[in-house]
Amino acid sequence: MDFAALKRFEDALAAYETERDVGRALHRLAKETVGVKLFTMTADNPDAGYVRRVYSSDEAAYPILGTKPIVFDANYEAMTRDRKTYVANSLKEMEGDFPDLDLIKSLGCGSAINMPVVAGGKMLGSVNLLDAEHYYGPERVALVEQLVVPAMACFLILRSAFTI
Repeated sequence: MDFAALKRFEDALAAYETERDVGRALHRLAKETVGVKLFTMTADNPDAGYVRRVYSSDEAAYPILGTKPIVFDANYEAMTRDRKTYVANSLKEMEGDFPDLDLIKSLGCGSAINMPVVAGGKMLGSVNLLDAEHYYGPERVALVEQLVVPAMACFLILRSAFTI
């Protein structure tokens, strides 16, 4: 990972004031190291049973919302237990997984990475990166996976300093 980008991320977290500042810091790091058109973060509160979008790079299309119930199914358990990153590199691959696929396509996106962030055996949230079709090849996926620890820091800040 680029040391200068990581230093800018560190400086941003050292000075954050709002939860958007925390999300903005991780968004900038992702943009500088991986590249991303649309970046969102969804915080999980498994004890309370809901998720909440806490950051969006495009609030017109993906606003910061209230809460949605968590579906505690096999997929959620596998994301928590195995911490497997979801990667889809085309609109065809995304079919069935994204009910908002038309909106995603209208934003010029056709590939997605959803990276779960887990600490202490609990899902803290997910980091979601979208870009043009076939953008997230193996090299970029490896770069995204280097964002896990910075993302963990962000979600731990969010859980301790804000209402999730």
